[in-house]
Amino acid sequence: MNNDKTLNILGYNEIKETIKSHAASNLGKKLVDEMQPQTDPQIILSRYDEVKEAVKILKEGSGISLGGISDITPYLGKIEKNMFLRPEELVKVSDFLRCIRQLKKSIDAYEHTAPRLFSYSVGLGNYKSIENEIEFCIEGPRVHSRASGDLSKLRKKIDVLHSKRIDKLNKFLTSERNAKLIQESFYSQRDDRYVIPIKASARKLVNGTVIDSSASGSTVYVEIDEIKDLTVEIIMLKAQEEEECNRILWMLSGLILDNINGINDAVFIIGKYDFIFAKGKYSVSIGGREIEIRDDEVINLKKARHPMLGKEAVPLDISVGSDYRTLIITGPNTGGKTITLKTVGLMALMTQSGILPPVGKGSSISIFNKILVDIGDSQSIEQSLSTFSGHMKALVNIVNKSSRKTLVLIDEIGTGTDPKDGASLGIAILEEIYNRGAITLSSTHYSKIKEYSEIHEGFLNASMDFDRQTLKPLYKLLIGVAGESNALWISKELGLSDKIIERVIKINSTHEIVTAKKINKFSKKKSRVEEIKKASAPIESKRVIYNKGDRVLLNETGDYALVYEHKADENSVVVFIDGKYSDVQEKRVTLDKTMDVLYPTGYNLDQLFTSFKSRKLEKDIRKGRFKNMKDLKERISSLNEG
Repeated sequence: MNNDKTLNILGYNEIKETIKSHAASNLGKKLVDEMQPQTDPQIILSRYDEVKEAVKILKEGSGISLGGISDITPYLGKIEKNMFLRPEELVKVSDFLRCIRQLKKSIDAYEHTAPRLFSYSVGLGNYKSIENEIEFCIEGPRVHSRASGDLSKLRKKIDVLHSKRIDKLNKFLTSERNAKLIQESFYSQRDDRYVIPIKASARKLVNGTVIDSSASGSTVYVEIDEIKDLTVEIIMLKAQEEEECNRILWMLSGLILDNINGINDAVFIIGKYDFIFAKGKYSVSIGGREIEIRDDEVINLKKARHPMLGKEAVPLDISVGSDYRTLIITGPNTGGKTITLKTVGLMALMTQSGILPPVGKGSSISIFNKILVDIGDSQSIEQSLSTFSGHMKALVNIVNKSSRKTLVLIDEIGTGTDPKDGASLGIAILEEIYNRGAITLSSTHYSKIKEYSEIHEGFLNASMDFDRQTLKPLYKLLIGVAGESNALWISKELGLSDKIIERVIKINSTHEIVTAKKINKFSKKKSRVEEIKKASAPIESKRVIYNKGDRVLLNETGDYALVYEHKADENSVVVFIDGKYSDVQEKRVTLDKTMDVLYPTGYNLDQLFTSFKSRKLEKDIRKGRFKNMKDLKERISSLNEG
């Protein structure tokens, strides 16, 4: 929809960072990173309904269980590559499976109050048996002895032999005969070997094997012969212990592999829940509320506030697109013109991302396919462009890309050059953008642009109000009011003589007035949003019966699929997508278009579910194009492999 530069200028990426802080897991954070404003009304309304339901749940205070979520995707990847998981990895998978169960239990309470969010949980499986098995076999970072009888026996043998080894070491250390040989009265461990520090000069008086020595060479660390056989036996038993532990880890990893598809689906669904509720929490935090979504290219905002300004934001009332398509905003510097443009742009971006914007009751906004922006310093240091050149380059790009369902936001159009030329350029550009069908908000200081707007149908002036006593901006937009010359007013208040003020007025009045020129008018198209709302509106809870060839939307992924069969008795639908058939619960799909709308009467629906290769093979068989059975078998084999 929009490039990164536009999103950055309007502050969209800052909003994404704030939403990420509300996500409970990396799964949700990743989806926030991938979030982009949508243009498909079906997807926008679906995403918007999700967040409205999430906000409703959050405001009730109970919420849903999303605690302890972690991204287990790397662990599932290991299992799919035929590798077993370590104990600590299995514990994290078990924790995630528990989250699935707890989430499913908590969302069940909202089956009727949040039906869309509830429908996503239909695809979550129950993996309590795997949880129990992991919990029984794993304790902390190791396999528990109770995991198998063989493991328990091995560890008991190791413990007995180790106790004997320690006894022999202590006996050697406490012997009076060895006191003169020992450097220090303790034993230590080198890998699996237990050693005693012996004076290097007494090395030959001790029966044992030197395993290590000190840096100075005055001490050698000796494994005494009395424990050598015990150590060898323990090492062998530990190898058997490791083998048994690995067998148990393979067994547990195998249980996960058997359910890998369902668990992968659950990772996506739970990440989606986290993402939706992060948007919901953000919407609540900024005072977001429901806004009517339309596609009639009309913006009607009431008490809209810039989300990043918080309580400091002055509520904005603005309307454009109904009686006029271009709004020209005038006012003093730092008077709020730029914030007004950014606020309008953000309201559109947020709505088309499924976020409840901070607006007043009765607000509405249209869906835009493009939002084109020239706000701030357009100077490009890399390309050595002047401020005016950079500004014009951005405007040329905007003009070329403008069309119907485009929102254009331009700050201080025509600046950076001679005022007369700048005003003329601004008028010509605004006129062209209008004729291309875009909705435009543009700020300016030029009187000529303001005069043009006064006499042209489809254009309207607005101004940022300021306090004439304190000369301070009020950050309030007055629509339909052309701003007076604030510069003259302020100059007069600061002591500039009436004579000079009158001269300025006279000079202005002698300038050429822009003559009215005929501009295009635009007819309203049928609302796509209303069609979707009517199609998806519940009709006394009447059940949808799907026919072969109907197109449906998969609620969880936003992908489209074709209906192959409706298993009404089983409450499921067989859909065809990406060349494969999938059995999906009724609640997980939404009707997009019926087959009678998509295809002409008498259309052979079967060919929708048959690949091109299969149809060509059937045709070649009917026409006898095979020399012998060998050629036919090769074609059939090739088809099956494909």
